[in-house]
Amino acid sequence: MHPALDSPLSWLWLEVVRPSWLSIALAPVVLTGYWLLGRRRRAGWWFVMASNAGLLAIGLTNRQYGLVVVVVLIFQAFRNWRGWGRPQAATA
Repeated sequence: MHPALDSPLSWLWLEVVRPSWLSIALAPVVLTGYWLLGRRRRAGWWFVMASNAGLLAIGLTNRQYGLVVVVVLIFQAFRNWRGWGRPQAATA
């Protein structure tokens, strides 16, 4: 066994967290986006676009060029955002 991987915490840090830090950091963005969309909030589309841009960054960093397809998803999310129209004013 590699000396740096002697403890389970070292293994967790070196083999799980460090290689996937961007995915872990973007998880709240993904959840927030879908939570907002579930509440029919238009801002949710911006969170979806941001999470897809993060996925694109992950793909390009790791030379997974097939993930460039998320550009299509970002475009579609933008179209959906525009299609939902302007947010309505709050009524008293």
